Amino acid sequence: MKIVIDPGHGGSDPGAIGPAGTQEKTHTLAVALYLRTLLQEAGHQVILTRETDRDVAYPDASASEELQARVDIANQAGAGLFISLHANAADNSGAGGTETWYYLDGYLLAEAVQGELANLGLTDRGVKQANFYVLKYTEMPAILVELAFISNSAEERLLAAEEFRERAAREINNGLAVWQQT
Repeated sequence: MKIVIDPGHGGSDPGAIGPAGTQEKTHTLAVALYLRTLLQEAGHQVILTRETDRDVAYPDASASEELQARVDIANQAGAGLFISLHANAADNSGAGGTETWYYLDGYLLAEAVQGELANLGLTDRGVKQANFYVLKYTEMPAILVELAFISNSAEERLLAAEEFRERAAREINNGLAVWQQT
């Protein structure tokens, strides 16, 4: 299967910033690179919307141009699956956990991935539906994974740890395998 992985944010957009100053864009890219390796080892063709810390559309593109560029990569590639990776943030520094979002046709995929993310030992915030741009306008099953809360000091430390990044990628990969068997 051809799979597009979208490491959230990048370049001029750092995404959320944690209490220790780490940036969402750094964590999402690191997990995406691990996930790409796992998916390629499983025989999938993998495309990343970005492989380095850069804007996807062009430097200093607007938020809508960035989102459209990510959607265009997936749609033009004829991908069978789209996975957007993010780190959540909340005003409440105690908020934590993982959650997986879908729009219309991604429920079973979101459910399978979230089921495996529970193995990370963080609060399972469940599967949720939203019309996020990258979910609504991609022409294939799509999910948006919130790996952990960067606004939570303990989870920010996890997001920065190579072991956690590898485990998160492995659990997403496991979730895809479960989904493919349904």
